[in-house]
Amino acid sequence: MAERRQVDRLKTTDGALIFFGQRPGVFSCALRDINDLGIGLRLNDPDVIAPTFKITLDNFKSVRWCRMIWSRGRYIGATFSEAPWGTKEHDTRLDVLA
Repeated sequence: MAERRQVDRLKTTDGALIFFGQRPGVFSCALRDINDLGIGLRLNDPDVIAPTFKITLDNFKSVRWCRMIWSRGRYIGATFSEAPWGTKEHDTRLDVLA
């Protein structure tokens, strides 16, 4: 299979937590690789993922928005993104820019 990534990723086996604005709870997963543009994850439950989600790699010291690019069973690839339109985080950023 041809490599389509724009930037090489650092392979890792760290844990991460993902969560969603519309769904209660936090879900653990395994971080497989990472770079400045995105991540590869192995989900413990493939049914918990949504097209956009938040992730923390440091127990909520920092949180990043992600947008899923591909999925294959328990494995997904996602890019880091801005907060989606209509979310509280996006609307707050717009207030600051105005």
